[in-house]
Amino acid sequence: MIHAVLFDMDGVITDTEKYYNRSWPMAFHEFGYKDFTREDALLQRSLNHHDAQILWQGRFGDDFCFETVHKRNTEIVLKMMEEEGIEKKPGVPELLSYLKKEGIKSAVVTATKYDRAVKRLEAVGLADSFDTIVSASMVKIGKPHPDVYLFACEQIGEKPEDCIAIEDSPNGLRSASSAGCKTIMVPDLTGPTPDLEEIIYDWAPSLTDVIPIIENMQ
Repeated sequence: MIHAVLFDMDGVITDTEKYYNRSWPMAFHEFGYKDFTREDALLQRSLNHHDAQILWQGRFGDDFCFETVHKRNTEIVLKMMEEEGIEKKPGVPELLSYLKKEGIKSAVVTATKYDRAVKRLEAVGLADSFDTIVSASMVKIGKPHPDVYLFACEQIGEKPEDCIAIEDSPNGLRSASSAGCKTIMVPDLTGPTPDLEEIIYDWAPSLTDVIPIIENMQ
């Protein structure tokens, strides 16, 4: 039985991952890392700061400072969202309505800082639609490590094995899977790949398509 559904936010609830895919190359380029591409930006999805520092230091050298680039990226991406707006992903209302009807709990589990997450959810009218909102800033280390999903399960009073985690990125899927949650990938910028087969319970083209998967698990 599934007792709760845990949602990643950027790329799953809000159509905002596309902004990061544009902003990360811009930020890296400003500091002279001109060969950083949008393909590289895909690796950055939901990646915690410590692991990001190690990843890019290995490529750009020991003097690379992720925090400096991250700060600039945040400025760029927030401006993009302010100017271009934030929309929710298709199927969010339908899935949330189904969960409420079935008495299944819901939570947001995001790599984004809590206050920014709330603002984005407010922008799409969903801030009060979940039982709780959990940010990776609330735990020692974020995705792809399991901490944030384990903490979310504690907050809603459910065991990980009784929870579904909906994610769009490899880092998010690895985080949820290592915590013991059943993972469903709803692709945004990239789809399921062979290296993710062992950690994905199922995948769906949209959030609406998640409903029959949950029904079959009950």
